[in-house]
Amino acid sequence: MGPRKETTIERIYREVTGNKMTAAVRGILLPKQKAMNSPVEDLRTPSNEWIKTLADGRKVKFTNQELLDDGAFITAQVACNQVVYSIVLTSAKSPLSREEVESHFEGELSKK
Repeated sequence: MGPRKETTIERIYREVTGNKMTAAVRGILLPKQKAMNSPVEDLRTPSNEWIKTLADGRKVKFTNQELLDDGAFITAQVACNQVVYSIVLTSAKSPLSREEVESHFEGELSKK
């Protein structure tokens, strides 16, 4: 078995902090991997990363990672911008829809 693949949260953490995620932080932010029950179940699960074009033409990349105990880690990054807006929700409906994730960043994304 080869090296473990970096998750979206680990990549964003590395890009923002310049450091790899420590085991202690990983234990808090990353849930234990769940076995897939069936391929059909996987098709119903919304993607955890997507790009949306805003009305003004800017592209924003959103991520949504479920955490332990009904939590979620969500991010938004405007294309060509090093700023990543991130929110840790301690109690979130699981799973969050794309619209729910996007709504958390409406205030920040409305600013230019």
